[in-house]
Amino acid sequence: MLTEVLSDHPGRQLRQTEGAIERHHHDVAEHSAAVADLRARHAASRRWWQLGKRLTQYFEVRELEAKAPVIDPALLHRRAQQEAGVLAEDTVTHALQELSDEWLLFRGYTNRRGEIDHLLVGPGGVWAIEVKGRNVCVHIQGDYWSYEKYDRYGNLVGQGALTDRRGRSWGRQVSEPASALQTFLATRGVYTTVHTAVAVINDRASLGVCDNCPIDVVSIGTHYLLDSIQAQWPVFDAGTCHKIAALIRRDHKFHAQRRGSRRR
Repeated sequence: MLTEVLSDHPGRQLRQTEGAIERHHHDVAEHSAAVADLRARHAASRRWWQLGKRLTQYFEVRELEAKAPVIDPALLHRRAQQEAGVLAEDTVTHALQELSDEWLLFRGYTNRRGEIDHLLVGPGGVWAIEVKGRNVCVHIQGDYWSYEKYDRYGNLVGQGALTDRRGRSWGRQVSEPASALQTFLATRGVYTTVHTAVAVINDRASLGVCDNCPIDVVSIGTHYLLDSIQAQWPVFDAGTCHKIAALIRRDHKFHAQRRGSRRR
């Protein structure tokens, strides 16, 4: 399988978070140096009999120490989540390497309805894959996706809906941009179904209730995802695959330029 990176949003987010943490560490080092410098200046300026001055300087140091920068725990939590997401996407990419070079994997394709983590084009069709790295039990009831999280002792420690910031379920996160891509391809003369999948990549993840699943494949790990792709009968020849790939690049570039113009 060949791989082409159109954008690296998860990696960019992780680098931004790491940059924020690095700036915090720099602030901590600067503060520690300032405290050490103040102590040294105090020691050089006072004499043993100056008890009042010694007490004043003690409180000056304590006041400066109290202003030590403290890292936001949410920042460390965000980095852990982002690292898990990047690792999950890399794991899926590695697993899909079992496919022949007739297949092309686009990473980070984006259209007006959102981003598709992994967009696969090959003889077996077009596959839109949303990748998650959560260590949760996933429940699916139509478009309502929820989770339960257990600790290593089997105790329930969290539960809730699986949605993004826009309130979209994991299923809609992949089905909406996949539907937009399918419509775009049809307007360019390529009539095909864009298959949809969610892959949850975490050793402690599991699938619970699964009723009326709105997407084609939900895979805990990569094996079921890969088996589902390989089970498809060939529907495209090499020429059609190249045409679809060119259209995907064109569509991604168009929407990337639109997003860029809106930011300016």
